[in-house]
Amino acid sequence: MLMNGLKFTVLEDKTVAASAAAAPDSFLILYDRYFSRVYNYVRYRCMDAQVADDLTAQAFLKALTRIETFNPDKAPFEAWLFAIVRNLVNDFYRHKMKFNLVDLEDVENMLTDTTRPTMEEKAEQREEKLRLLRCLDTLTPRQRDLIALKFASEMSNRDIAKLTGLTEQNVGVMLHRSIKQLRKRMEEEEKP
Repeated sequence: MLMNGLKFTVLEDKTVAASAAAAPDSFLILYDRYFSRVYNYVRYRCMDAQVADDLTAQAFLKALTRIETFNPDKAPFEAWLFAIVRNLVNDFYRHKMKFNLVDLEDVENMLTDTTRPTMEEKAEQREEKLRLLRCLDTLTPRQRDLIALKFASEMSNRDIAKLTGLTEQNVGVMLHRSIKQLRKRMEEEEKP
Protein backbone atom coordinates (compact mmCIF):
# COMPACT_ATOMS: atom_id res chain seq x y z
CA MET A 1 0.00 0.00 0.00
CA LEU A 2 1.29 3.43 -0.87
CA MET A 3 0.43 6.36 1.36
CA ASN A 4 1.98 9.79 1.78
CA GLY A 5 4.67 8.84 -0.70
CA LEU A 6 6.01 6.07 1.54
CA LYS A 7 5.53 2.37 1.10
CA PHE A 8 4.30 0.59 4.20
CA THR A 9 4.37 -3.15 4.38
CA VAL A 10 2.21 -5.54 6.32
CA LEU A 11 5.31 -6.39 8.36
CA GLU A 12 5.70 -2.75 9.39
CA ASP A 13 2.03 -2.66 10.44
CA LYS A 14 2.58 -5.78 12.55
CA THR A 15 5.58 -4.19 14.23
CA VAL A 16 3.83 -0.89 14.91
CA ALA A 17 0.67 -2.64 16.16
CA ALA A 18 2.74 -4.81 18.50
CA SER A 19 4.51 -1.77 19.92
CA ALA A 20 1.17 0.10 20.20
CA ALA A 21 -0.09 -2.58 22.58
CA ALA A 22 2.82 -1.80 24.91
CA ALA A 23 3.10 1.94 24.20
CA PRO A 24 -0.15 3.59 23.07
CA ASP A 25 1.79 6.57 21.66
CA SER A 26 2.91 4.31 18.80
CA PHE A 27 -0.74 3.98 17.83
CA LEU A 28 -0.48 7.50 16.38
CA ILE A 29 1.53 6.06 13.49
CA LEU A 30 -1.34 3.70 12.64
CA TYR A 31 -3.86 6.48 13.15
CA ASP A 32 -2.01 8.77 10.72
CA ARG A 33 -1.56 5.96 8.23
CA TYR A 34 -5.21 4.86 8.13
CA PHE A 35 -7.26 7.89 9.14
CA SER A 36 -8.15 9.17 5.69
CA ARG A 37 -9.07 5.72 4.37
CA VAL A 38 -11.24 4.95 7.40
CA TYR A 39 -12.92 8.35 7.26
CA ASN A 40 -13.55 8.04 3.51
CA TYR A 41 -15.12 4.62 3.98
CA VAL A 42 -17.38 5.85 6.79
CA ARG A 43 -18.27 8.98 4.82
CA TYR A 44 -19.28 6.87 1.82
CA ARG A 45 -21.64 4.94 4.06
CA CYS A 46 -23.05 7.89 6.07
CA MET A 47 -24.98 10.89 4.85
CA ASP A 48 -24.15 13.05 7.84
CA ALA A 49 -20.59 14.38 8.17
CA GLN A 50 -20.95 14.69 11.94
CA VAL A 51 -21.98 11.03 12.21
CA ALA A 52 -18.98 10.09 10.04
CA ASP A 53 -16.69 12.07 12.35
CA ASP A 54 -18.15 10.35 15.41
CA LEU A 55 -17.98 6.85 13.94
CA THR A 56 -14.40 7.38 12.76
CA ALA A 57 -13.38 8.54 16.24
CA GLN A 58 -15.18 5.56 17.81
CA ALA A 59 -13.43 3.18 15.43
CA PHE A 60 -9.96 4.40 16.36
CA LEU A 61 -10.81 4.48 20.05
CA LYS A 62 -12.07 0.90 19.87
CA ALA A 63 -8.95 -0.13 17.92
CA LEU A 64 -6.71 1.53 20.51
CA THR A 65 -8.47 -0.05 23.46
CA ARG A 66 -8.41 -3.47 21.80
CA ILE A 67 -4.98 -3.31 20.15
CA GLU A 68 -3.74 -6.13 22.37
CA THR A 69 -6.30 -8.45 20.72
CA PHE A 70 -4.79 -7.86 17.27
CA ASN A 71 -3.23 -11.09 16.03
CA PRO A 72 -1.09 -10.60 12.91
CA ASP A 73 -1.20 -14.34 12.24
CA LYS A 74 -4.97 -14.18 11.71
CA ALA A 75 -5.19 -11.09 9.49
CA PRO A 76 -3.26 -7.96 8.54
CA PHE A 77 -3.82 -4.87 10.65
CA GLU A 78 -5.77 -3.20 7.83
CA ALA A 79 -8.33 -6.03 7.75
CA TRP A 80 -8.60 -6.03 11.55
CA LEU A 81 -9.15 -2.26 11.62
CA PHE A 82 -11.71 -2.26 8.80
CA ALA A 83 -13.62 -5.09 10.49
CA ILE A 84 -14.02 -2.78 13.49
CA VAL A 85 -15.06 0.11 11.26
CA ARG A 86 -17.59 -1.94 9.27
CA ASN A 87 -19.11 -3.34 12.44
CA LEU A 88 -19.51 0.14 13.92
CA VAL A 89 -21.20 1.46 10.77
CA ASN A 90 -23.45 -1.59 10.53
CA ASP A 91 -24.36 -1.29 14.22
CA PHE A 92 -25.17 2.38 13.72
CA TYR A 93 -27.58 1.54 10.91
CA ARG A 94 -29.06 -1.39 12.78
CA HIS A 95 -30.00 1.02 15.54
CA LYS A 96 -31.23 3.70 13.16
CA MET A 97 -32.98 1.20 10.86
CA LYS A 98 -32.13 3.16 7.73
CA PHE A 99 -29.42 3.18 5.09
CA ASN A 100 -28.08 6.42 3.68
CA LEU A 101 -25.20 7.36 1.47
CA VAL A 102 -22.80 10.22 1.56
CA ASP A 103 -23.57 13.56 -0.03
CA LEU A 104 -21.04 13.31 -2.82
CA GLU A 105 -20.47 17.06 -2.76
CA ASP A 106 -18.40 16.53 0.38
CA VAL A 107 -16.29 13.94 -1.43
CA GLU A 108 -15.33 16.64 -3.93
CA ASN A 109 -12.87 18.04 -1.39
CA MET A 110 -11.00 14.72 -1.46
CA LEU A 111 -10.36 14.99 -5.17
CA THR A 112 -7.40 17.01 -6.31
CA ASP A 113 -8.50 19.24 -9.14
CA THR A 114 -6.00 21.81 -10.31
CA THR A 115 -8.50 23.68 -12.48
CA ARG A 116 -11.19 25.86 -11.01
CA PRO A 117 -14.59 25.06 -12.51
CA THR A 118 -16.94 27.82 -13.58
CA MET A 119 -20.29 28.30 -11.85
CA GLU A 120 -21.99 26.46 -14.70
CA GLU A 121 -19.55 23.54 -14.42
CA LYS A 122 -20.11 23.43 -10.65
CA ALA A 123 -23.87 23.29 -11.19
CA GLU A 124 -23.45 20.48 -13.72
CA GLN A 125 -21.13 18.58 -11.37
CA ARG A 126 -23.58 18.98 -8.51
CA GLU A 127 -26.43 17.68 -10.67
CA GLU A 128 -24.29 14.73 -11.78
CA LYS A 129 -23.42 13.91 -8.17
CA LEU A 130 -27.07 14.08 -7.15
CA ARG A 131 -27.94 11.76 -10.02
CA LEU A 132 -25.19 9.36 -8.94
CA LEU A 133 -26.45 9.53 -5.35
CA ARG A 134 -30.00 8.67 -6.46
CA CYS A 135 -28.68 5.76 -8.51
CA LEU A 136 -26.45 4.50 -5.68
CA ASP A 137 -29.52 4.52 -3.47
CA THR A 138 -31.10 1.87 -5.74
CA LEU A 139 -28.34 -0.61 -4.87
CA THR A 140 -28.62 -3.00 -1.96
CA PRO A 141 -26.80 -2.19 1.29
CA ARG A 142 -24.32 -5.00 0.52
CA GLN A 143 -23.57 -3.56 -2.93
CA ARG A 144 -23.04 -0.09 -1.44
CA ASP A 145 -20.76 -1.58 1.23
CA LEU A 146 -18.61 -3.34 -1.37
CA ILE A 147 -18.40 -0.20 -3.51
CA ALA A 148 -17.42 1.85 -0.45
CA LEU A 149 -14.73 -0.67 0.52
CA LYS A 150 -13.36 -0.74 -3.03
CA PHE A 151 -13.43 2.94 -3.94
CA ALA A 152 -13.53 4.89 -0.67
CA SER A 153 -11.21 2.64 1.30
CA GLU A 154 -9.06 1.72 -1.70
CA MET A 155 -9.05 -1.94 -0.67
CA SER A 156 -8.14 -4.73 -3.06
CA ASN A 157 -10.66 -7.45 -3.89
CA ARG A 158 -8.52 -9.87 -1.88
CA ASP A 159 -8.67 -7.68 1.22
CA ILE A 160 -12.41 -7.12 0.77
CA ALA A 161 -12.88 -10.89 0.50
CA LYS A 162 -10.99 -11.49 3.75
CA LEU A 163 -13.01 -8.81 5.49
CA THR A 164 -16.45 -9.88 4.25
CA GLY A 165 -15.98 -13.64 4.21
CA LEU A 166 -16.67 -13.80 0.48
CA THR A 167 -14.33 -15.32 -2.07
CA GLU A 168 -12.13 -12.97 -4.03
CA GLN A 169 -13.90 -14.03 -7.24
CA ASN A 170 -17.29 -13.42 -5.67
CA VAL A 171 -16.22 -9.92 -4.64
CA GLY A 172 -15.09 -9.21 -8.20
CA VAL A 173 -18.32 -10.51 -9.69
CA MET A 174 -20.47 -8.61 -7.20
CA LEU A 175 -18.55 -5.38 -7.80
CA HIS A 176 -18.78 -5.84 -11.56
CA ARG A 177 -22.55 -6.44 -11.39
CA SER A 178 -23.06 -3.54 -9.00
CA ILE A 179 -21.18 -1.13 -11.24
CA LYS A 180 -23.01 -2.46 -14.30
CA GLN A 181 -26.34 -1.96 -12.52
CA LEU A 182 -25.27 1.52 -11.44
CA ARG A 183 -24.28 2.44 -15.02
CA LYS A 184 -27.61 1.17 -16.34
CA ARG A 185 -29.56 3.24 -13.79
CA MET A 186 -27.52 6.33 -14.63
CA GLU A 187 -28.19 5.86 -18.34
CA GLU A 188 -31.91 5.45 -17.62
CA GLU A 189 -31.92 8.64 -15.55
CA GLU A 190 -30.11 10.50 -18.31
CA LYS A 191 -32.90 9.81 -20.78
CA PRO A 192 -35.65 12.48 -20.81
